[in-house]
Amino acid sequence: MNKRKVVLFSLVGVALLGALGLYWFEPSRTTMVVEVVEKNSDGEEHTLTVNNAMGYKDILFTIHVKDPSVWNLVQKDEQYNVTYVSYRFSKKNNLKTIGVFGEEQAD
Repeated sequence: MNKRKVVLFSLVGVALLGALGLYWFEPSRTTMVVEVVEKNSDGEEHTLTVNNAMGYKDILFTIHVKDPSVWNLVQKDEQYNVTYVSYRFSKKNNLKTIGVFGEEQAD
């Protein structure tokens, strides 16, 4: 009987940890139209400081761009459709897709 209780509590514990892990590490995707306010690059890391162009002004946030060729094509003071991914444990917003406002998006 003791072994059954230990196995049962172990399974319940693993299930709870698994559910918590899925909640904690599940990415959140956001799509919006933004205006690029500033571009920054320190050699390895490329970021865009953007503002929500569809209503709320002066809400600046940073999107990290992994591909330098995409970062080079983005122009300051232009509007873009962007989809970015963020995680609960990280404050980084990673660019997933970007496209010129009113045109098809590119990955």
